[in-house]
Amino acid sequence: MTPFQPFYNMKIGVVDLSASKAEVIPLDQEQVSRYLGGAAMNSAILEGYQGDALVFGTGPLTGSFAPASSLMIASFASPIFKRLCHVPLMLRTGPDMKFSGVDYLVVKGTAPEQCIPHVNHGRIRILPAGNILNVPVFEAIRELKKTAPAFQSVIITGPAADRGSSYASLSLGPNGSLDKAGLATLMAAKNLKGIMLGGTDGLPFNRDNPHQGKELEKIISTDKNFKHRGFFSVLKNLEGGKDAGKFLKAERKKDMACYHCPSPCMTHVRYSWQDPRNKEMQNSEEGLLLLDHTGCAALAKKVKKNILPILQSCLHYGLDPVAVAEGLPEGGTMLEYLNAIDKIVSDNPHRTTDVSETYRLFGGGIPPILTGDSWEKRVSLAMILGVCPVFLLRFPQITDAALLSFISTREEDLKPLQERLSSAIAYL
Repeated sequence: MTPFQPFYNMKIGVVDLSASKAEVIPLDQEQVSRYLGGAAMNSAILEGYQGDALVFGTGPLTGSFAPASSLMIASFASPIFKRLCHVPLMLRTGPDMKFSGVDYLVVKGTAPEQCIPHVNHGRIRILPAGNILNVPVFEAIRELKKTAPAFQSVIITGPAADRGSSYASLSLGPNGSLDKAGLATLMAAKNLKGIMLGGTDGLPFNRDNPHQGKELEKIISTDKNFKHRGFFSVLKNLEGGKDAGKFLKAERKKDMACYHCPSPCMTHVRYSWQDPRNKEMQNSEEGLLLLDHTGCAALAKKVKKNILPILQSCLHYGLDPVAVAEGLPEGGTMLEYLNAIDKIVSDNPHRTTDVSETYRLFGGGIPPILTGDSWEKRVSLAMILGVCPVFLLRFPQITDAALLSFISTREEDLKPLQERLSSAIAYL
């Protein structure tokens, strides 16, 4: 048995949308040994497919006892950036993919009608999704819970993607995502409404991994970033982040973390507002999970005190807040902003982008907590091993050697693992 086998099901799901068929095939052990996993493995898998295929993949540490082991990576030719991109998908999506029995999911072709694959127990079913076409994200998820098989996680597109908008963004459940590279737009073009993950199985990770996870928590426990938790602790480090924080006036209900993360970087808030389009209604109370730091900073710069309802509107339609911010006027009213968002969805204007090449590689949504080579190296490490990139950016004292030791602590394994990791990062 290789050091990787406890960390993988050693299975790839292949969904052929054009033929409405799905199969599960063995994961190539030689490829795993060479690329380790995550974005590097996704790239290698994509080389075997032509056309507009996309791959959802996990890293070896995804779903393990390593801290913040939440990551699933979507790799595809971005219709926005015109290059191969790797978008991080967090919360519980990565672990639930693995616990559904597959490590990677290849989606090729175009479905004749809107569909949504359901993955569980190592099997894949392609289900119709026409009943949630052009339905707001929150309502679509409610409908799925009533009519679809049970699932732990769902990644889903909204009405913006259904209408072909280049402003569209994938949503992890109802919470949005860091998709700023057109993943949702590509999925909609394939009539792929989303993916449901049952997540009801598990994997026999190494028995010393829980102890290793606790030891890493001790290492970072004295760091100021460990003590200062929640969405605002990251937001303040971004350009315009401190100003954005001043406009996020809401009741902070709870700081939230992804799978096995000891230091939350998200916050659930509740706020009250009145929709100016329906003056007869009284103030309504809304709940919102803040997870997109760069999106929030960009949007707050334009809409200031109106940010929470406008952000909620973006989640409602499945829109990228950064792209929306580019299309909104400064100094407008709440009504003007809401009408502008409706117009973006209905008219599908051409989207402009101004993102550096490095940030484009990883989807354009990972916050620049560090700069230059440090940012790129930490994000590459996260995107290969399957650990949240925001977490690794916040805690640079967690070394690649410490993370690789979850795979194996044997000296004869560690040096080759380090060499393969360096090679996989260079491959990106």
